[in-house]
Amino acid sequence: MVAQALVPAAVGKAIDTGIIARDQRALLLWGGAVVVLGVVQATAGILRDRAALTTRLGASYRTAQHIARQAARLGAALPKRVAKGEIVNAGVVDIGRLGDALAETARGSGAIVAIAVVAAILLHTSWQLGLVVLLGVPLMVGVVSLLLRPLHRRQQRLREQQAELTGRAVDIVSGLRVLRGIGGEEVFADRYRADSQRVRAAGVAVARVEALLDGAKVLLPGLLTTVVVWLGAHYVDTGRMGAGQLVAFYGYAVFLVDPLRRLTNAAGRLTQGHVAARRITAFLALRPEFAPSAVAPAPYQGPAPLTDPASGLTVAPGRFTAVACASPADAATLAARLGRYTDSAVTLGDTPLADLPPDEIRRRILVADNDDRLFAGPLREELRGRGSDAGSGGRGRGVALVGRG
Repeated sequence: MVAQALVPAAVGKAIDTGIIARDQRALLLWGGAVVVLGVVQATAGILRDRAALTTRLGASYRTAQHIARQAARLGAALPKRVAKGEIVNAGVVDIGRLGDALAETARGSGAIVAIAVVAAILLHTSWQLGLVVLLGVPLMVGVVSLLLRPLHRRQQRLREQQAELTGRAVDIVSGLRVLRGIGGEEVFADRYRADSQRVRAAGVAVARVEALLDGAKVLLPGLLTTVVVWLGAHYVDTGRMGAGQLVAFYGYAVFLVDPLRRLTNAAGRLTQGHVAARRITAFLALRPEFAPSAVAPAPYQGPAPLTDPASGLTVAPGRFTAVACASPADAATLAARLGRYTDSAVTLGDTPLADLPPDEIRRRILVADNDDRLFAGPLREELRGRGSDAGSGGRGRGVALVGRG
């Protein structure tokens, strides 16, 4: 943007020293400077956009990886600690807003530098006009900041209500058959409609502030442009400034609209990114229910019995064992203890599960309930897909990629 900010200065010099003074050499010199500045601006713009896109996608994908790893680390504790809608919104909406906020930092920084360069040129040419710019820009930023605080609060409220609505939608879809069976479909549909209307009202409240912010993006730079051009015309009329300088000042005033708009856009994106970052960091700060043992024992080389002292159950290795419980809740509680999904005194051989690493427990003990989904056929067929003739090496690479994901 600095190259673009210097274009009005080059044009003004071309008018004063080339056209008005009828100096063809000076006209060609400053005309060439305009061309060079245009090439620099185009090249820098391409590099800036590439860097911004890399930053946005890199931040989004890295955040998604951290969210996925945190979800895997929490394991069975995830549904207990986080609402379903919260994790869905974090993985779909928040990562995009966080990436947009980081991408806007480059454009916002460039806008600040460009405004500083223009202000320095104006101060050197006319300290009065430079002072107008130096006072006008912070004033506009202050007015915009007054709108950002209510926007931040309303976006936070909207984000929370969206998470609740998404969670309710997930619950309705997952339990639709049960709801129809007990006749509760209409009740939950009414609740969903009511929640949807609350989310819509919160969205309208956010849109009102955003509309004021968009209006400020047009009005405030326009006022500053008008003041600068009027003062410049007055100085030309009184002989304190040349025609080329007036054209340059008009170019500066028109140019300032773009960096000021970029600043307000960056402020809005950063506000949304801050809301998203708070939700993401709150999720990443969660800790698993059980801390792994500091000293991991040597892994077992052979099978070992699984014993639950609370119920007196011992599951012998290599045998099919069926357990009858008084209620389904008791069976679920027992399975959670045996799989180390709740804190218990269950032992594998002579070693408590609390002393074993989670990977060793998951390798030896698999707990499957009615909600789990399994592949209908061999895993290699699911990974290979129809009509694929990939060899064993390709399948191995595919399995490795799935494991790393």
